Amino acid sequence: MTNSSPPCIQLDPIGYLRTGFETLAECPASLMGNDGTSYIELLPHYAAGLHNIHLASHLIVFYWLHLSNRKPHLDATGCNGSKRGVFASRTPNRPNPIAMSVTRLIAHDQNILQVEGLDCIDGTAVIDIKPYVPQLDHIPDATIGWIPPHSEPALNR
Repeated sequence: MTNSSPPCIQLDPIGYLRTGFETLAECPASLMGNDGTSYIELLPHYAAGLHNIHLASHLIVFYWLHLSNRKPHLDATGCNGSKRGVFASRTPNRPNPIAMSVTRLIAHDQNILQVEGLDCIDGTAVIDIKPYVPQLDHIPDATIGWIPPHSEPALNR
């Protein structure tokens, strides 16, 4: 590791999420709490980047949680009341409030993607979209210690 200055990081939105949730209080605690329709509205000059997106049944959407606390405690309380580090949790309050969701693609029309469920406020900036590739993204033996195997996770982080 060198002592040189870290590179400057700049993220530019590629679009915005249209969820219908006007306030944080209206947002579900996780995308499992929203089986409704949402939209990803890409900026028009990115529309060509959606070529053949319909070949993917699901998408990984990365977005910026602009209303999050950027200076969170480095510990977080989990859904069962246990303490975990912020990087061992799904809390939206993070040093860099990047969120991701895997969502089902319903329809594509020009620069608009209709998707099933998202868990954030209307107008949230999208920073990237990738296709979900089951052969690469599914890890059958993955586990997480605070959710018993074969149980439904709680709808909070």
